[in-house]
Amino acid sequence: MKFSRLSIFSTVVLLSLFVTGAIAGETNTWKPVTPAELAMKEPVVDKNADAEAIFWEVWLDDKKSRKLSYDHYVRVKIFTERGRERFSKVDIPFYKGRKIEDVAARVIKPDGTIVDLNPGDIFEREIVKAGKIKILAKSFAIPAIEPGVIVEYRYSETLKNDSLDGETLIFQRDIPMQKITYFVRPYKGWTPSFSYRNTPEMRFVENSDGFFVGSLSNVPALKEEPRMPPEDEVRYWVGLSYRTIGSLFNWSFWGMARSNFLREAAKPSKVTKQKAEELTRPAASSDEKVRRLYEFAQRRLKNVSYDQAFDSEKIEKLKIKDVDDVLKLGMGSSSDINITFAALAKSAGFPVALVYSGDRSESFFDPGKDSSPLYLHFLGIGVLVDNKWTYLDPGTPFMPFGSVDWYEESVNAMVVEETTHTWRKLPLSPPEKSLANRKGTFKLSEDGTLEGLARLEFTGHQAISRRRSGFRDAPEKRESDIKEELTDLLKTAEISDITIENFEEPEKPLIYIFKVKVSNYAQKTGKRMFFQPGFFETGANSVFSASERSYNIYFSYPWAENDDVEIAYPETFSLDNADAPGNVADPDKISSLEINISNSPADRKLIYKRKFFFGAKSHVLFPATAYPALKKLFDLFHQANSHSVTLKQN
Repeated sequence: MKFSRLSIFSTVVLLSLFVTGAIAGETNTWKPVTPAELAMKEPVVDKNADAEAIFWEVWLDDKKSRKLSYDHYVRVKIFTERGRERFSKVDIPFYKGRKIEDVAARVIKPDGTIVDLNPGDIFEREIVKAGKIKILAKSFAIPAIEPGVIVEYRYSETLKNDSLDGETLIFQRDIPMQKITYFVRPYKGWTPSFSYRNTPEMRFVENSDGFFVGSLSNVPALKEEPRMPPEDEVRYWVGLSYRTIGSLFNWSFWGMARSNFLREAAKPSKVTKQKAEELTRPAASSDEKVRRLYEFAQRRLKNVSYDQAFDSEKIEKLKIKDVDDVLKLGMGSSSDINITFAALAKSAGFPVALVYSGDRSESFFDPGKDSSPLYLHFLGIGVLVDNKWTYLDPGTPFMPFGSVDWYEESVNAMVVEETTHTWRKLPLSPPEKSLANRKGTFKLSEDGTLEGLARLEFTGHQAISRRRSGFRDAPEKRESDIKEELTDLLKTAEISDITIENFEEPEKPLIYIFKVKVSNYAQKTGKRMFFQPGFFETGANSVFSASERSYNIYFSYPWAENDDVEIAYPETFSLDNADAPGNVADPDKISSLEINISNSPADRKLIYKRKFFFGAKSHVLFPATAYPALKKLFDLFHQANSHSVTLKQN
């Protein structure tokens, strides 16, 4: 499958000012610009647009075996200063296996004057590096750009060892388009299948040159909204395939092939039986046996997929043929470790399965309509423990026992056993499984400065996501990341003496301990000081600000927060008002916020306790019609979290 290329690439697109266009046609010539295009003063599709694509064309050619080529050509009209700023720079991202060539750009002024991009102004730079994944970009600045001009550019893109099978044609982007067209030429003798998603009525029709042509007109921009579903659930797009539903591909055949693989790859051997017996001998229960096998596979076998010293060539040189080789070498890739764990569990007498899951961070996979393995990825191993399937991923070094990534929960997954396969929906973790315990002990000075010690403790998905993003980083980078996260909320905060605990121990909570000092935390007015006792919510904005909503509302996973804050106030002040805000909850008990504030006059301390959860009863997706009620609920949460108390000077 095309692994996570699409998700990585789409992330880069969002980070770029204007990325991957579609340009050029089959030739390297510019199309004539019409007088109407030069004279255009207002957008056609969206009257408020800062810029609008007059046309956007992509030529996708699979004519040559094991080589896929794209030719891109886009023409954009700039209307405002914001449009000028946005399109003044172009990044064309690419990664290993992709080649960008024939880059050209130009600006056409309203009087017809043309300013071409100097080829010497095109340079290559690194825009993303995460572990072994590195994404580069061909970058250049658009010359002489200003409101009223037309900007157009083109480039060619080549992908080695690839075909159009599994490619995605994006028909809606973050700019309005007067017309977008794709030209698709399949490999000789093959006919492409088109899967239309969220699109208005359209069809691809073959022309005399062997290209299948499809276009849409007056396409509105894809506008980002907070907490929206994955883009593939809302934008216009078309999936390409050489398979047709019910003929060349079906899930039964695919599952059968994986069953055959499982029987061979996880076949118990003398070595696996001996190791499994050694590891499980002290265990008193079935659960403990599986945990011991999991701990061995995850913690005692070196995972070369996460080791910076191993690139793809070094991994290939290991020449691992089976699980016996993994045990002999004491190392393997993520896949090797998962299969080795399966062989050990099977050797210990447990039924095992391969688990292939959809990814709801990209789309809501439905095997009834998504008839392609490209929508699945390998999740890990299922083990039947006491007549209940447990889903495990020892090949991911930061994954706790019994956990999977949030985007694999509440998703259709194929559980492949040795003789059969079944579709199952993996359960969604309740809020309390992804908990943030936050504690602060602070002192407030007479000038309004707050300082003290804070402790953040994360479990579940709140810990997994942080471990995933920083697992390959040095400790110094992890410290700078949490410091940046905190100062994004508290702009004037000084964070120091950061300690991180249990980062590489997934079974334990992830803990951050640090000192913090915030000048002017309390605001002084006359003889009174006002401040927000809910320190960990200080600086947070309301989740929803817009009055209207276009898309459904979608939360990644349920979560919970418990805050315990003590603030010692100056001897020259006494507490004037410390009433707590009222509790907030919805009628269906999907969420709740409780805040209690108390005072200890003898110790001159204000004690603040907060309990919050959201997403109970597996509610993470809401229709757009529920937006007014949901917005009101989160506005009430924000109002309660922002509650202030008053100190009066004695």
